Amino acid sequence: MGPIADLKKPLHFSILKNKTVLITGGVSGLGALIATAFAEQGALVTAADINEQQGKAFAQELIQKGLHINFVTTDVSDWTSQVNAFKSAIAFGQRKSIDIVVAAAGVGGSWYTSKDEEPPSLDKDPPEPTRSVSVFDVNAKGVYFTSKLAHYYFALPSARTESSTPSYSKSLVVISSLAGYLELNNVDYTASKWAVRGMFRATRTLMEDQGYRMNLIAPWVMDTPMSKGLADLCREKGFPVGDAKNVADTVIRCAADDSISGRALGIGAAETFDLRDDIEGLNAGIVMKGYLEGEAKGFMKFFGQRP
Repeated sequence: MGPIADLKKPLHFSILKNKTVLITGGVSGLGALIATAFAEQGALVTAADINEQQGKAFAQELIQKGLHINFVTTDVSDWTSQVNAFKSAIAFGQRKSIDIVVAAAGVGGSWYTSKDEEPPSLDKDPPEPTRSVSVFDVNAKGVYFTSKLAHYYFALPSARTESSTPSYSKSLVVISSLAGYLELNNVDYTASKWAVRGMFRATRTLMEDQGYRMNLIAPWVMDTPMSKGLADLCREKGFPVGDAKNVADTVIRCAADDSISGRALGIGAAETFDLRDDIEGLNAGIVMKGYLEGEAKGFMKFFGQRP
């Protein structure tokens, strides 16, 4: 695991040119911003998403700008579908290998209880929480599949080596959320993001042992289509909302900076910070305590399990 990330140092993002990149959930919201950011750096980007119509339109838009992007219809909760996405990305690349994977596919959750729930009864069975099951399928199971396949395909030998290309360690970035560090009332979403965090904690050293880098991004409430309702509610209550572009900027920094390895990075409304999600940082407890006493003061009173 690398040292606490220096997020201020200048970087040369030219190292991303011609890199083969796969981004799940890559045609809307955070994923689209991330895909665009990589493509603008000259990377060969494959955006994998379940929304075929939107995906084709998004890819065509970037192609018309002269950027290199490939779209593949993908259900991240399906293993075979993700395998096909990885193969499509590898075929789109120049070296028949894959350099960077970003697990950005995600869906919003629902409140654990609602006012319109019927009272308990033995005469009528409660409805199955199918919406919540899909949250786990995409946000947890999907990220596990992506991580597992990244580890597998990173080991492919490059079809050709370029002596002029600087050495580069392959990079996996998983998108969690600061909800994965809190106790919030949208239990399905929160638990799924804790699951991503757990996978990251259990996998980052395994990745590093193979010469790969794995990092986690944990955004605050961002202004994206998926979180618009929560973002509007935060503004109404006087809480800050983050700029989604900062997420994309941090992801490409993780991909470009070989010194960032095994780090969890929080993206607040005002700044990006290393969460210190390790024993020395009390498993992010030190940083999160400061965050909840500062920028997010009072947030848990409205949205959390404890005031």
